[in-house]
This record gives sequence, C-alpha cells and structure tokens, in this order.
Amino acid sequence: MKRQLITSLLFSSLLGAAQCITTKVSNSFKYQFDTDIDFFEGQYIWYGINFGCGEEFCGIESWSSDDLQTWSSNGLMIDPADPTIAALCAQGGNCGRPHIVYSAETSTYVLWVNAGVPGYVIFTSSSSTSGYTLSSERALVGYQPSLETTQAGDFSIWPPFKQSIYLQQLTPDLTNTTGNVTHLAPVGDLVDYEAESPDIFFRNGYYYVSASNTCGFCQGTLLIIYRSRSITGPWTRQIISADTCSGQTTSVLRIPSHADSNDDSTAAYIHQADLFGIAPIAGTRTAAHGHQFQALNFNDDGSVIDLDCDPSVSTTIELPTTSTYSNATSSNGTSTETMTLGSGNSYQDYFINCTLPQYALYQTFPVTSSGNLSKVGINLAGAGPTGNVSLTVFRYSNDTALVAPFYVWETLAAKMVQPEEISQALMVVEVEVGAQVKSGDKLGIAVLSEGVSNVCVGMRSTGNGTMSGSGGKLFADGVNQVSMRGPIGKTSPVVEWVGQEMKWFAIVE
Repeated sequence: MKRQLITSLLFSSLLGAAQCITTKVSNSFKYQFDTDIDFFEGQYIWYGINFGCGEEFCGIESWSSDDLQTWSSNGLMIDPADPTIAALCAQGGNCGRPHIVYSAETSTYVLWVNAGVPGYVIFTSSSSTSGYTLSSERALVGYQPSLETTQAGDFSIWPPFKQSIYLQQLTPDLTNTTGNVTHLAPVGDLVDYEAESPDIFFRNGYYYVSASNTCGFCQGTLLIIYRSRSITGPWTRQIISADTCSGQTTSVLRIPSHADSNDDSTAAYIHQADLFGIAPIAGTRTAAHGHQFQALNFNDDGSVIDLDCDPSVSTTIELPTTSTYSNATSSNGTSTETMTLGSGNSYQDYFINCTLPQYALYQTFPVTSSGNLSKVGINLAGAGPTGNVSLTVFRYSNDTALVAPFYVWETLAAKMVQPEEISQALMVVEVEVGAQVKSGDKLGIAVLSEGVSNVCVGMRSTGNGTMSGSGGKLFADGVNQVSMRGPIGKTSPVVEWVGQEMKWFAIVE
C-alpha cells in the first residue's frame, strides 16, 4: 500500500536520567498481538487493529506497559459499534495502519488511519489511549502521481503493480501535509515499487525507512531498509531479510540509552514484525498470528546487519523506569490487598495450542494468598467454532485424587462461552468466581469444547521442569476417554502434559 510517512516527528527522546530496568527480546517470544508501539506519557503504548472479531474492522485497541513484557489493555480507542465509525471503516483501507503522533502545538494526540478517499482520516484526543474524536477534515495527500489510478493506501494483488513510498512533511499541528515530496525508489525495480508498511527513524546522522514488500497477511516478505544522510535523499537500499522470519514488518521502536538519552549510537532500535506464518488457524486476516521483537544491529558505515530468524537469538535491553515522569501512571499495578496469580509474563514464550475438542484440558494451580477469589481467566481463540466452550473453576484435594475414578471436585464457578463470544485472535475470557480460598488450596480450571472445530488456548513450555512455572500441572483427557488404560488396566486416561502450562491468571482479594 502507498503510505505517506509522518516525517515531522522522528523518535525524539522524552527520557532523562533515571534508574533503569532490563527487558529481554527474543525470537522465541511470540507475542499474540497485531500492533505498533510508541512511548507516550511515561509508558509504552502498543496499539493497532484488533482482528479477532472475524470482520474487516474490529476496532483499534491499545495496551500499556512500563517494561515491554507485562501489558494491560486500555480498551478500544476506536469502537466499531459506532455507526459513523462502522460506515467509515467499511471503506477501502478499513481504518488500517493506525499511527499516532503528539502535536505540541495543540497539546493533542493525532491518530491517522487509512479509510477511503481523499487522503487519510484523522482522529484527535487529549489522551494517548482514549477519547478520540473524528475530525471533520481529512488529511489530504499533497502529491499523487496519478489521481485517476492511485490514492494513499492504494494496493492490488499479484501480478506485479506499481506502488512506492513518498515522504512529505506535516503541518505544525500534524493533521495535514505540506511542503516538498521525496520519492523513495533508489533502484527503480519491482522491490521499490512494491514497498509498503513503512516506518522512519533517525540514528547517527542517517534517516532510515523500514518497509516490506506487498504482503497483506501473507506467510512472509522482504524486509527493506532505506537510509540517507538527508531526508530528501539520495537513498541507499538494503534487503535485510528474505521473508522477515515468516512475517511482515510493522515498525521500529527507538529505546534511548539509560546513560545518555540523546546518544543515538547507544540507543536500542527494536524491529517489530507480524508473524503471519506461525498462525495455527487462518481466519479473517490471520488474526491468531504472533508478533516478534528483534534488536537491529548496525555496521560502522550505518548499514543495517541482516535480520537473524534463529529462535535462539535474544537481546537484553536497559529501559529507563517510568518513575522519571511525575505524570506517569501504571495501568499494570495492583493494590497491596490484591494478589494476582498466573502463568506469568517473565518469559512471554507463549504459543497457541489448538487441541480442543480433541482433548479436554485441566490446568491446576496453587493458591499463595488467602481471600476472595474474584476471577480466573484464560485466552481462547477459534475460527468459526461450532459449539460452546465450558470453563469450570474447581478446588481439589491432591493430584492423585484428581485423576482417579469417580473423584468429584468442588466446583467454585462455571461459565459457558458461546461460539459468537470466541475471537479469532487469542482474547481473555474471564470466569467470575467470588469464593473464599486460603493459602495452600489446590485449584484448577477445566476447559472443554462441545463443538467439532478446533478451539485454541495460549500455552507455554516449562522445559520439563528446567524452567519455572506457576507450580501447577496441566492435565489432558482425550475425547470420550472414560475407561482405564495400561497393561494391567489401572492407568488413568487423564494424563499430565509434562513441561507445559496453559496461559492463565487469577485474582485473590
């Protein structure tokens, strides 16, 4: 798609001297989101199109984090249920490729989206994550090579077609374009003329533009880097990955150095990609895909070293803490009276398991705090599920009894999830409980599907005991397996999946 780049704001640092925390980005961490990340008001804001509803437009959602690992949803920034929004986002572009910039002139956040013609649709808000209102004026594209055949965000499908990237400065309020146009096509071949999904950053005297080739939700495409000493060129092109690790680039996040926030050479530049190739179910726009972070590395001449798709690649990065900011508030904090239990966010090495309804799954977990168990949640996804999914929160005495014949657990709460409530992307499904528990109790959540099509849960490996888990166990029972097994007929059909844990959380108040 042809994208007009927002070039008046490059990743300027808001970070001063501060204490630091570290975070780890790894090729083995498959984040289950489809989004872009910026740094606003002392927090990392991850935002983008929510593809899980099975429609072309499911709204724009955002999450907040202060460590790039633990994320809390802020809800929808743009609600598809609004009739005006629904009609607008049904047009070409479907409100895709959202980008947020902050206008110091008007003290507002400006959200650009691609929806119909002419130009782009603009929303504004005083908050980075909510309160966006539709502008009555569209952001016009200052230059189009052929008004009859091209438009901002125009695209097609194979066979080859011509499109490319144009850069144009924004007006001071960041709601329109002005000034001269720079065309990025230094080679002039089909790679240049199939470029889309661009982002721009500045490092050590060079402007960089990252881009993909045309690849809406495909299994992988080129990762292109353009660089130039001047925003007007001339530009040099590199191809740093043949398939972007089975995905498509979305953006590059600049994380300033803890020691010197203005030093580009010591800052970290984190490439982000949608990994459509790993999605276990297709669905609309491959909603159940993962997301990859990888630190970019540079040669002395400013060129970028090729992306490395090996799962073992990882980088530890220092992050200045959000305590530097007097106006920063964490949406991830809990009060001292609330204990959040769960499979954790320390690793983020989750994957999608789609073995429901072939198996019923039982994730157990210990309670480490006494109080009221208010809710338990897991992640579910499915492409056109044909039946309900039942969730049961239970208390039991011990692991041996749990898998023994005729054992009856204590049911604390249950919920029936209807097919229309199951997203094509991994989304949280909560069970309201409201039961008293005490430290040392053994609890679990049972997940059973009544349909015939696959339903998926989030899962992580605990490495056969070599990696830390929550202390619980994951049990599975094959469909209709109700008889004893084994050579002497005394083996339970319910088996432990050693080294695996379902993604879950529980809140004790």
